[in-house]
Amino acid sequence: MLVMVSVSCKQETLTKAEKKVFPWYIYKEGSSFQDIEPVKELVHSISVFGNPPKSFIDECHRNNIEVYHAVGGSEENIDTPDKIKTLVDGYVKDCSENGYDGIDMDFEHLSADVQSTYTGFLELASQELHAAGKKLSHCVGFYPALYEDETTPMFHDPDVLARTCDLVRVMCYDMYFAPGVDKPELKDRDDCMGVGPTANFAWTKETMAFWIKRIPKQKLVMALPAYSNDYAVSGNIRGRQIYQAVPDSVSGVLPAPTWLCYEKVNMYLYDGSDGNRHLFYASDARSTEALLKLADELEIPQIGFWHFSSVDPQMWVVTEKWKKQTEHVSGN
Repeated sequence: MLVMVSVSCKQETLTKAEKKVFPWYIYKEGSSFQDIEPVKELVHSISVFGNPPKSFIDECHRNNIEVYHAVGGSEENIDTPDKIKTLVDGYVKDCSENGYDGIDMDFEHLSADVQSTYTGFLELASQELHAAGKKLSHCVGFYPALYEDETTPMFHDPDVLARTCDLVRVMCYDMYFAPGVDKPELKDRDDCMGVGPTANFAWTKETMAFWIKRIPKQKLVMALPAYSNDYAVSGNIRGRQIYQAVPDSVSGVLPAPTWLCYEKVNMYLYDGSDGNRHLFYASDARSTEALLKLADELEIPQIGFWHFSSVDPQMWVVTEKWKKQTEHVSGN
């Protein structure tokens, strides 16, 4: 007897993920769409700090760029139901009157004690913004408490972020918070004080692994640094953030950088015009290219920069190359 056996082969469905770039943009006096014009084809959306005129937002829209309004706050802004409602009503009005596509919440370093209150805040903001046809984005970090103990409570509940937000922007920087070593008033913050880059390859990978466990990949933005850490290391160590890819105050000739192969960061050892020896950890095209390859490895098609104005031309070149490379990711 001939028995016919039907075999069903399950084939993984692959989809093309469009790569998108989501930088933050600081609007100030003298800003205009002309800043964005040279790279407008690369930028999918911007999150704006400041208060641009509606004409700026309209120009972004004419060039197919979404615009979020970046907002921040503290525990005091949400410590009563009335304050929360007023804040959320203001977000909806801001979007409706000025044409923003959504709100990007940059609340940072709040006490974990307010998590329940913050959950209610997020739920109301999500409900009201979505009802108005607008989106909700939220910024998150990765601080020492999180990688020392993944169960450490935060002021925001990741499950709630995943449920209420359209985007979750992972701030893959401040691995070392350079100004902190020279600012006693920041001693109680949970950033990692010390001497080192604002981000490196391994730490960024750990950062994204933490959030990939908690937020759907299609909602994640892997936000990269466009600023560097510089330290005066003779005498008392002092650090600062520099919004460019090379040192800005050099005495004599700037030596060639040393590529730190494990960190995937360029480091400059140089003499500064202040008379001190300096260590400078660069966020530049080469470190950015390494992190963009990591985004592909992790199947994260959405990246960002803090912030737009300090992304140098060569960083845009490697970003354009990355964006044009079609990556296939699992359709799951």
